[in-house]
This record gives sequence, C-alpha cells and structure tokens, in this order.
Amino acid sequence: MKSGTNKLTAVVLHTLKYKDSSLLVHAYTDVLGRQTYVVNGVRSVKNKAGMACFQPLTLLDAVAYHNPKSDLQRLKEYRLSAPLQSLSFDIHKNAMALFMGEVLYKTIREQEPNAELFYFLREAVLDLERIREGAANFHLYFLAQLSSYLGYAPGNDYAPERQFFDIPSGEFTPVRPKHELFFDAGQTRLFGRLLASSPADLRHIALNREQRRLFVNNMLSFYSHHFETLSPVRSWSVLSEVYD
Repeated sequence: MKSGTNKLTAVVLHTLKYKDSSLLVHAYTDVLGRQTYVVNGVRSVKNKAGMACFQPLTLLDAVAYHNPKSDLQRLKEYRLSAPLQSLSFDIHKNAMALFMGEVLYKTIREQEPNAELFYFLREAVLDLERIREGAANFHLYFLAQLSSYLGYAPGNDYAPERQFFDIPSGEFTPVRPKHELFFDAGQTRLFGRLLASSPADLRHIALNREQRRLFVNNMLSFYSHHFETLSPVRSWSVLSEVYD
C-alpha cells in the first residue's frame, strides 16, 4: 500500500498517553484492519471533548494519513460515528466496554481488512449501547460469538449429548476429558446457548454472579490456549468488582 490519506471508520480498542498532550490509539478499522494512531494535542486542557472520542469501544469516522513503512499512523480528523450515551454514563456498561476493548486489543493483530469482523464489532458496540434487559450477560455473549470471527469457533455443534467442551481440541464431546482444560456440563450448555443466541435472547438467560464469573474464566482460558502471548486481562477484575 502506498502512503496517503484514507477515510475510515474505527472501533477504539485501547489508548496510551504519548508525549505531553498526545495519545496512542489502538483501533480496528473497516479498511485497514488493526492500526495504531498518534493523535496530537488531544490531552490538552482545552480539548476535553476530544478525549471523549477515545474511550473504549468508541466508534469514530476519521481521516488518517498512512505510511506503510511505519508502525505509527496519524489521525488527522475524527468525529463520533454514533453517540454512545449509556456506554459513557452507565458504570456497568462502561466497565464492560473496557473489558471487551482489552480482549480485542490482546487478540486482534492482523493489519488487513476483515469486513465480517468489523461489522460484528460495530454491531456489538451498538447492541451494548441499546440493550436493557439481559445486559449483565452481554460480555458472555460477546466472548462466545467473537470466537467465530477470530477463527476459533468450536469445531462441531453443541448437542445435549455432548456434555463437555474440550478446550485443546476446540470441540464439544460426550466424554469427559482426562485433562483439566474443559467446560463442565452446565458451562458447556451455556456456551452452546450463547453461540445460538442474539442480544435480544439474553434477557431469557438466568444466571447468577458465580455462573457468569466461571464462564468468563473458561472463555479466557480458551482464548489463552489459542493466543499463547495473551497476557492477563486486567479489566476483568474491574468488571467483576462493579457487578459485585
């Protein structure tokens, strides 16, 4: 790809302070896959509105200058693609967005466009913004569905007789694995149900705090098995505390 300016839509994954008043913004874009952008001056006292554009899972319409020989690109213009009121002001959804953004930041590496993955992420952000009933289950649904878009969907379909999900093989199995890396019957049933669900179905899935905690831990173990460099997802403890 040649150097030049691109119009794009981006999902913000993670940000870091850069120099005195700038940010490094890790984002997943519709036309260039994952990219890291320098945004100058956004942390200045006079630019509070600018910082609001770079919260986890914010959707941006932007103009960026890309140099294929550099790992850092420059964001020239940006604006909110969609207002996200509940993600900004609902403490539970805000913590969930932080968690989801960190998972994406640590799992998506490809700097090539993937239209299906981008559309899934964009719709997931909008669904999280809209959802009311069943919102406490949304991050579980997200982790289950994301596996397909990262190329690690279960190798077979869930069925009642397949009572266990074997993490190393990535398959539902009727036989309890001899190792410890598997989902038990209840968690396997939940995984199968979430894979077949839509956000509207989440209000019908009754779970307690411990069931949710165990499922997230199981899914993070599943992802860790496929992403050997996956470091601990620190925001998971924040989300747990918010719901506690």
